[in-house]
Amino acid sequence: MEGRSRTQQLEETIKKLHSRIGELEAAASDGQSSIFLHEPYDSGDVSFLPLEIPPFVDSWTATSPSTRVNTPTSSSSSSSLLLEEPPADIMEALVDAFLNNFTQVGFFLDPACFRESALLACPFGHYKRPSPALLSAVYMWGARLSQAPLHPLYNEDAFLVCALQNIHQDLGGQHPHRVMHSMQAEVLLSVYYLTLGRPVEGIYHSSAAVSLAISAGLHMHKSASQALESEDQGVFRPGLCMLETPLPPARGAQEETERIRAFWTVVVVNNYWVAAHGSPSAIPYADTPIDTPWPCDVDEYADAVAPVSAFPSYFAARAMPIFDCQHLLDTMAMPQAGGGAGTVARFLSGLDVEGFSALALLSKASILMERAITFSTRYSGHPDAHAFDTLDAILQQLTLDIPLGVDMELSGVDVPKRSILMVTQSLAHAAIIRLHAHRVHTSDTSRSKYFAAARAVVRIINVTDWSQWRHMDPIMGILWTIVCEVFIAELTTMQSFGVVGRLSQQHQDVSAYLETILTTMRNFASTSPLIEYFSTRVQQAYSAVLTTN
Repeated sequence: MEGRSRTQQLEETIKKLHSRIGELEAAASDGQSSIFLHEPYDSGDVSFLPLEIPPFVDSWTATSPSTRVNTPTSSSSSSSLLLEEPPADIMEALVDAFLNNFTQVGFFLDPACFRESALLACPFGHYKRPSPALLSAVYMWGARLSQAPLHPLYNEDAFLVCALQNIHQDLGGQHPHRVMHSMQAEVLLSVYYLTLGRPVEGIYHSSAAVSLAISAGLHMHKSASQALESEDQGVFRPGLCMLETPLPPARGAQEETERIRAFWTVVVVNNYWVAAHGSPSAIPYADTPIDTPWPCDVDEYADAVAPVSAFPSYFAARAMPIFDCQHLLDTMAMPQAGGGAGTVARFLSGLDVEGFSALALLSKASILMERAITFSTRYSGHPDAHAFDTLDAILQQLTLDIPLGVDMELSGVDVPKRSILMVTQSLAHAAIIRLHAHRVHTSDTSRSKYFAAARAVVRIINVTDWSQWRHMDPIMGILWTIVCEVFIAELTTMQSFGVVGRLSQQHQDVSAYLETILTTMRNFASTSPLIEYFSTRVQQAYSAVLTTN
């Protein structure tokens, strides 16, 4: 009877939250509640077959149970769980289910320390345990990543409500790690909503994580400029601040490592949403210098980084800049402090001799994707040739600095760590596609790189042993769809001009590429509504092309 009462209370809260997000979405401007993949061809080109993505709110109501529970502005004033914490055995199973897949959902805290504190026999909200919102978000992900439901009451929806209830209270509380834990919870919620294809909520939580990171000064961590800014202002960036004071100095190597990884994880998730939704970056590059060092190798990345460091990098071999970095930064509205001496500026100048851990490479690829999208959007009609060539050269080199899946398998890298580098490669190639999309009909070089990048993603799929993979980073649903659009457009061009028939080798090759990606997407559709949705949309577009005379 008691359990049924809790369930009824949960369902009532779910209805209220659903009503609130419905009001928010109704008031949103056109196009802001949908994911739109930008056209890979100029709008006037008849060979392009667009995949117009309708609002997820209408399309996914019946397919994703968690779409009933979402709100970026929960008004609940309660700081307690809607249900008691799970029994110890379920709690341990949920935490372990999450940690076994944490590299796929943006977890930046030390996993061993987190597990130890999460399973302490202390009350929910105790200062020795993770903050309430973070613990609830981990339970939520654990329920989602578990192969089978662990309990009818302690489920994904219930923990999502708990996380949303506590996320706003945690930051104003007294938990000793409230800033880092709130930031981690925001990241987990944002990636969760990306998995479900919910851009309104996902972008909201990503932006909240960005605000926390910058107001805490993590964008200038270990920078000489950080101390001066703190003395002059006392706070960080008033326009973005969620904190009245910056974080105190790190108390050791572990805490410092977590802060560095936290910032770059937030950057990656922010850039994921730029790629998925086409919305502007929440990181204000124009007035926010980034001088935090790339994330260093830590225990859980040691094996993944080993094959990377074995690959020679052109960055270390050059003593002088190969690009006019400031021109690129000015053109892309991304100035850096100290005349371009920041971490990102050094990367874009070709003088980067650090940052080859798995997370660092993923951060670089995500930055280049964001730059490619910004460039193609701003200069689609009259591109800046110098900035284009600079970005193109850095992208091409990054793809050479990342080992292929087969190399990682031979080196004994486990699946979660391999996942990061596989996503990184795919992200870099998708960025090349986005950068060259508007030139494919005017430049043979761009057309060659454009299709080479699309084929490279297919090669990554073919050289990867998927037998041990159960879950996939949701951004892959977007990246694979971008690649599929390239091949669908190519098939459309073939049939529009009647140059080749379906029995030609070229037609067969392109069809095989599409079917390879679609097969892989279907394999992960059951764990990601986003991937499921796009696999269905791509299949429909592909079938439409095949049935066209």
